[in-house]
Amino acid sequence: MNYRHHFHAGNFADVMKHVLLLQLLTRLNSKDKPYRYIDTHGGAGQYDLSSAPAQKSGEFLTGIHRLVKLDDSVKRNAPEGVQQYLKLVESMRSQQGQGAYPGSPWFALQGMRDIDKATVFEMQRDVFQQLRDNIRDSRAGLHERDAYEGLLAVIPPKEKRGLVMIDPPYELERKDFPQLVELLQNAYKKWPTGVFAVWYPIKDRAMIERFEKKMMKTGIRRQLICEICVWPDDTPVGLNGCGLLVINPPWKFSEDADEALQWLFPHLRMQEIGGHAAVRWLVGE
Repeated sequence: MNYRHHFHAGNFADVMKHVLLLQLLTRLNSKDKPYRYIDTHGGAGQYDLSSAPAQKSGEFLTGIHRLVKLDDSVKRNAPEGVQQYLKLVESMRSQQGQGAYPGSPWFALQGMRDIDKATVFEMQRDVFQQLRDNIRDSRAGLHERDAYEGLLAVIPPKEKRGLVMIDPPYELERKDFPQLVELLQNAYKKWPTGVFAVWYPIKDRAMIERFEKKMMKTGIRRQLICEICVWPDDTPVGLNGCGLLVINPPWKFSEDADEALQWLFPHLRMQEIGGHAAVRWLVGE
C-alpha cells in the first residue's frame, strides 16, 4: 500500500474534513443523550509537519499553514466552527511544537463530551502503533482491524446515536468507489439512523458523477454533498478538490457547512479564477 497520510496531513482537504467533523459533533452535542463516534481509518492520530514526508510533499503549505498565518482580526471573523478548529490546532502546536497537526480521532475527542465514546480502526500495524502512542483517552477504543468488516461488527452501537467518519485510502478503491458504496449500503441497513460522513477526493468530475449516481440508486434518503475545489475541475493536478458526503446530517448542519466552506474557499483556492465551494442535497427527505 503506497498511501501514507503523513504526506497529506494539514493540506486543504484535511482542513475541510476536520472543520466539518467538528461541526457535525457540535450538532450532535446539542442533544443530551450520549453518542458513539466511529473512525474507520484513524491514521496516526497526530502528525509532524516538520517531518520528511510532510516536507517532501509540502501540501500543508497551501492548507493549515495559510490559515495560521492569517491576521487575528481575520480569524475572529471566521465562522464559529472554523474558529474552534483553529483554536484546537493552536493548542496542539503550543504543547507539541509548531510542526504538530492533529488527525481526525484527536479532533473528534476534543469535540466530544465526557459522556460520549469513540471507536477507532486502523489496519496498518506501524500506523496503529503510532495511534496508540498519540491517542490516550479512556473514552476511545482503538482497534487494529480492517474497517470494511469491523464497522459492520460494531453498529448499531449501544448509544443508538452517533457518527461514522469514513476516509479510506483511495488507492484501494476503483473508479467510482464500488467498495465504498457497498459498505455504505450494508452499514445503513444495520443502522439507518446513524450519521455517516464519507470524505472523497475529486480528481475526475466524470468519476464523481458516476459515484453520485450509484449513491442515488441505493435508495438511501437524506444525502448531503459538501465540496471544496481549490482548482478548476479541468486542471491536471493530483487533487482538484474534495467532498464530504453526509448521510442523515444533523439539523442545521447544512447551513453550518456552507458558511464554513464559503469562508475557507478564498483562503485556500489556488488561483483567482475557477474552483468553488458548495453544499447541496444529493437526495432529500
